[in-house]
Amino acid sequence: MEVYISRSTGLLGGLSSVKVKVNGEFQGKLKNNDITVAIFEGDTAEIAVNQSFLRSKPLTVSDGDNVEVTANPKCVPIYIVGIFAIILGIISKVPGFHVVGLICIFIILIVSSNWFIMTKK
Repeated sequence: MEVYISRSTGLLGGLSSVKVKVNGEFQGKLKNNDITVAIFEGDTAEIAVNQSFLRSKPLTVSDGDNVEVTANPKCVPIYIVGIFAIILGIISKVPGFHVVGLICIFIILIVSSNWFIMTKK
């Protein structure tokens, strides 16, 4: 059985591939705007993707399903604000920017288990 998995995460995390796991076993890597085929035994399988500590929740799929991997739209603004706050803190040496950046990074760590969203098309 096989499932088609496409990735459309935009610039966020686009520099690195995501690892595709089927039933807990590594199947391959998926670059941004790329499509891969996951092969499995049985009628259904559980797929998940991860990139470093950022990951998706598992999704149960059947033969012939098309799955799209996207970045969680709720996480993107937090990530952007955090990066800019840290950069501004380094440039201006204002501690407030560092605090905002670290708070954003802490929030990202909390929501990291739902960073990628997989949906059936």
